[in-house]
Amino acid sequence: MKYLFGIMTLFMLFTSINCNSDDPANSEVKLLEPIAEFDLSTILSEPSGIVYNQINNSLYVVSDTTAIIFEIDLNANLLQHININANDLEGITLSKYSDTIYVVEESANLVTSFLTNGNKVSSFVKNVSTNSSNGLEGISIDNNYNTYVVNEKLPRYLIALKSNVEVNRFEITLIDDLSDICYDSDLDCLWIISDESKKIIKISKTGYVISEWIIPFSKGEGITFVNDKMYIVRDSDSKMYVFNKPS
Repeated sequence: MKYLFGIMTLFMLFTSINCNSDDPANSEVKLLEPIAEFDLSTILSEPSGIVYNQINNSLYVVSDTTAIIFEIDLNANLLQHININANDLEGITLSKYSDTIYVVEESANLVTSFLTNGNKVSSFVKNVSTNSSNGLEGISIDNNYNTYVVNEKLPRYLIALKSNVEVNRFEITLIDDLSDICYDSDLDCLWIISDESKKIIKISKTGYVISEWIIPFSKGEGITFVNDKMYIVRDSDSKMYVFNKPS
């Protein structure tokens, strides 16, 4: 009997540890506070996407109000602007070696690529939305050249593509909308920001939510990482906020 009781106790302890290890539903959701903020309003209005350029040690930012990619340094000083032929820009990412730019155009549900001089390379439609106002919102590419796009809501889909062909999709129900996505090459996972839920989630490439955090504002529209820092752009005040990378 003592042996059986010991086995049952160990099983319950293991189950408790296992369930709480990576399950956000069983852990306290922490509030993240910015360590710096930068005003982008003299450069652009309503920033909607951001990505880190590791070659230039700079950031590319887009807005849904203009067909321009803005390159800024890490202190939000304008370096250059790149004119492109696109509309309603909501997300931006770079190829593995930062030589090709990819954007999503929400109203047309387009994934479009450009050279860094602004010349268009290709474009294709990825339409899963049921409402033209809630289409593609973010894009990212992993080290194996898989592309991930998010549909804002109705439905809230994370979609995986290989050579522009859909290979998987996952519905994300933990947050109210999907505003942007960023691939983490160090952890080989994805991060998603939610404007409406005021949250950041860390998620596996198979759609499993690993962790979640609260941020102190809504309208967070773009997310990227620079080493141990997280950069978020907010469209309502045209600001860029810097956080320590959550762990």
